[in-house]
Amino acid sequence: MINRILRKNAEKLQLKLNSMKILSANYIDDYKVQLIFDDKKKNVINFLPVLKKNSVCKKYLDITKFKKFKLDQGYIVWGKNWDMIFTIESLYNNTLN
Repeated sequence: MINRILRKNAEKLQLKLNSMKILSANYIDDYKVQLIFDDKKKNVINFLPVLKKNSVCKKYLDITKFKKFKLDQGYIVWGKNWDMIFTIESLYNNTLN
């Protein structure tokens, strides 16, 4: 019984995250951006650790390039072809890897 309730709650949360969108993204400083989600939750995300770890993202260590993010279809993205993008779930939970 408890497992069924937990499973249903997990499924509801996953559905919520699947439909979640970022409403606004504001540059704070360094490699930090404040995101506001459509449920009004606010997170300040520090992108520096993931930029340092991921070779695909290293070009965005150039702060001028990093600041050129945009919102597209509810996601924060960098580059014309979405060169760098992160899952809504990891941004919402502030668990970038």
